[in-house]
Amino acid sequence: MSGGLTPDQGSEGSVAVEQELPAAAREWGRIIETKNLLPGDLVLVRSISPDRVSKSIENAQLKGGFPQRHAQWTHAAVYLGDGEYICESTFKESLTRGGVVMRSLFNYCDGKHAIRVRRPKVSSDRQRIKIVIGALNHMGKSYSWFELLSFMSAAQSGRGFWQNGQRQRIRTGALVCSTLYQDAFNFSFSGTTVRMGTLCTPAHLSASPDFENASPHIGWLALD
Repeated sequence: MSGGLTPDQGSEGSVAVEQELPAAAREWGRIIETKNLLPGDLVLVRSISPDRVSKSIENAQLKGGFPQRHAQWTHAAVYLGDGEYICESTFKESLTRGGVVMRSLFNYCDGKHAIRVRRPKVSSDRQRIKIVIGALNHMGKSYSWFELLSFMSAAQSGRGFWQNGQRQRIRTGALVCSTLYQDAFNFSFSGTTVRMGTLCTPAHLSASPDFENASPHIGWLALD
């Protein structure tokens, strides 16, 4: 499912939800089924009608050497495993609550986004939980606009993201959505959240062999 779960796909069932849901999900009338998801799963998101920032990220990833099936993904988050919540670094929240926040995955169930889930190749439930812990360790940290500009600069250079001998272009600890997942994933293996200066975009995560080839099945559930 390289294009992910899109709003035009039909519902696979219905569900009665008692807890408070994001207003956009209530209005649209559907949410994503999360029963097949596990803690630490990667959630990739793209806008059906991308705004200027999302389009710029997509174009930078295309210029960086990724095919459309990977470059189309412009946001990434860590699924926490409770049936609803994700940890993400988002500029849309950075002015009020810090770039790294915990939010409902159902915020993206609004008829305006497509969603894809990838499962990391880990050997134990303990490692899955450590991905979650690694992400939550960054709660409240600011979104790094400098990091985003570094990605775009690397793409615009014409050398792509994989130039041999490429100098370190990023600051360790600088967080955008994809480097948050990268740090969390690294934490599950090494116990640290220090990146080795490597670029990581949503397209990198979409294409990475560090995830299983078969994605967990996801579908829409209509709200009763």
